[in-house]
Amino acid sequence: MRWAASAFFCTLLGISAQAQAQATDRVLAEELFRQGQELMKQERYAEACPKLAESQRLDPGTGTLLNLAVCHEHEGKLATAWTEYSQVVTLARRDNRPDRVEYAEKRIAAIEPRLPRLTVTLSPGSDVPGLVVRLDDAELGRPALGVALPIDPGTHELTATAPGKQPFRTTIHIEPGLSRGSVTVPALLDAPAEAEAREAGAEAGANPSTSTLEPVPTTASPRGNAQRIVGLSMGGLGVVGIGIGAAFGFSAISKFNESNRAGCEGRVCDPDAAKIRNDARAAGNVSTIAFAAGAGLLGAGAILYFTAPKASVEDHGFAVTGLTVGPTSLGLRAVW
Repeated sequence: MRWAASAFFCTLLGISAQAQAQATDRVLAEELFRQGQELMKQERYAEACPKLAESQRLDPGTGTLLNLAVCHEHEGKLATAWTEYSQVVTLARRDNRPDRVEYAEKRIAAIEPRLPRLTVTLSPGSDVPGLVVRLDDAELGRPALGVALPIDPGTHELTATAPGKQPFRTTIHIEPGLSRGSVTVPALLDAPAEAEAREAGAEAGANPSTSTLEPVPTTASPRGNAQRIVGLSMGGLGVVGIGIGAAFGFSAISKFNESNRAGCEGRVCDPDAAKIRNDARAAGNVSTIAFAAGAGLLGAGAILYFTAPKASVEDHGFAVTGLTVGPTSLGLRAVW
């Protein structure tokens, strides 16, 4: 039975942790989006773009992606903006947002003639088995070689590696404005035999032998029963906390949808709809707190229960627990 209880606790912990993480991500994404917009109004694009990018990573949305593309365009990163505008066109068509499709297509048409481009080619004899060519952190597949690729102005690093070969590395500087550049990957030199031997030795050292340790016997504790009672009580209170979090979470979602029907468009709301949206955020915050408290209690209860020593006939421990629930808090009291 203990393995079944363990599986139950772990499942609840996984569900609650995932729900809590998602709610936290949405709240943080909303705040980062607002900060990014304010910085864009002040034309502080170098500060605004990372905030919008993180908001998009936490809670992807076409509106955030469109703002990020505009920010990168103003920052001078035309290739990045061009890619993001192209993504907006695809997503906005899926969402039936012709206004966003039209705006993004206009920006693409305006950017394309000004895009800096770089062409990477292979010299004869350089295309050896296992060759990997990277531009910054992106791997260039064979179809991308020989193609004038859009690239942001600034400094970039091109590398080429292959098994048994010395790596090739070069730095490329792309000037702002319309520019065309090219770089050719030369045939890679053979790696010295000494270097290969050192690599083999390093790999051998990375896989040391292991030994088996015999388990150390432990003695039973007279407080095992009491610890298990507290663990079960805390686990039960954790389930209650998660239930409260779920209730407020459903309320937040309902109010969020109601605010959309009342006039919110993405993150922009009229006064009446903004009040409903604020109520949704408040419910979401309570949900996050309740989920966090419930998950903490559930996890602590599981640890106490499954780490309790075997009970003995001399065990007279007991525990009394209670739960207090406030608008934004959960409390636990316990007596041994």
